[in-house]
Amino acid sequence: MLNRLALSAALVATASPALAQNVQTRTLSKPDAEFSEPFTQIGGLRELKDGRVIVVDPRDKVVQVVDMKAGTATKLGREGGGPGEYGLPFSLMALPNDTTAIADILNNRLLLINPNATVGGFVDLNVPPPAGARGGGGMLMIGASMPTAADARGRMYVRGAPFRMTDQGPQSADSVPMIRWDRKSGKRDTVAWLRLPASANQVTSSGGRGNQQVRVRMGGGPPFNGADQMVVGPDGRIAIAHHDPYSVDFVTETGQRVRGQPIRYDRQRISEGHKAEWRERQKTATGLTISNDNGRRSATMGPAGQQQDPEVWGGEFMPPFLPVNNTLTFSNDGYLWIQRTGPAGQPPTFDVIDRAGNLALKVVLPKRSRLVGFGNGTVYTARFDEDDLQYLQKHRFTMPDRP
Repeated sequence: MLNRLALSAALVATASPALAQNVQTRTLSKPDAEFSEPFTQIGGLRELKDGRVIVVDPRDKVVQVVDMKAGTATKLGREGGGPGEYGLPFSLMALPNDTTAIADILNNRLLLINPNATVGGFVDLNVPPPAGARGGGGMLMIGASMPTAADARGRMYVRGAPFRMTDQGPQSADSVPMIRWDRKSGKRDTVAWLRLPASANQVTSSGGRGNQQVRVRMGGGPPFNGADQMVVGPDGRIAIAHHDPYSVDFVTETGQRVRGQPIRYDRQRISEGHKAEWRERQKTATGLTISNDNGRRSATMGPAGQQQDPEVWGGEFMPPFLPVNNTLTFSNDGYLWIQRTGPAGQPPTFDVIDRAGNLALKVVLPKRSRLVGFGNGTVYTARFDEDDLQYLQKHRFTMPDRP
């Protein structure tokens, strides 16, 4: 049974007010290095101690180790279901001692990359843990999705399913847990909960007992509605970003909650420019298709297809951040980066939040780029060309001294 670490019962610490005055803005313009070969989609990145970078491209179904100094890339593994293979490498997680886990959502397992950037074994997420382990079976037996993060101790984190089973069938959940899984002991516990808006997901079912199919449509509702977001840091802290009022709470690995004060920002009315940008994003949006042909499963990442304009766009104002993937990201030094909304035409802009929930810095990226990862004193971005191919860029980056 999952151990719910009730946040209301946790120790509470209050952060000092997060005021927006005297906050520096830094623009990342010319990179220190750019890899010459493009990617179709950078789904995950991990910098190794020797400076090389492991990159996952789910669209091309390839994992590579990139040496930006030498300008070379070496493919790791191959497509398939056997040892050293992957069905669909979707993302990656940094494990201790320069080991990397590749999330293979088709084979429902994690492919391990050794510290010397060679293919290792894998973690099967379908099988139960060793006898006597606390917490029950493998990750599928939790009723949750693939692990999405790992901390410096190698514990993995899974965001729970956005629905619950009832006597009347599946129903949308009003909140989801962040589940911590210690792979060595098999122990699982819930370290935080995230409240979902009523329109976050749509759950439907068909069939009867023993032959029931459940369909979950993620991210429903108006595109500019606000919704809280949750992400895991390398030290095991959980960051929960609130959209109203805009603030950030942190939950430590022991359950202590640090409540950040509201962060001031300029509210932007939803404009025709915002709507036009949303339409442009739909043209390049990516969708996942998993097929089952007589027991033979296959998966592809490809264009999701243009969506029609919604009947309702949202409220009067844009939320401080959009409820989409990768809005929240932890850097290696423990700062939380939040991609902010702003006036139409604004380049990618981030609020960098310190451990107390205060705004420490603003960072602006080039207009046709996105944040893809961090290293030791480095920030990695992807530059888009006219064909929307992505070029990996490396920027030297250190936080300024605080006054």
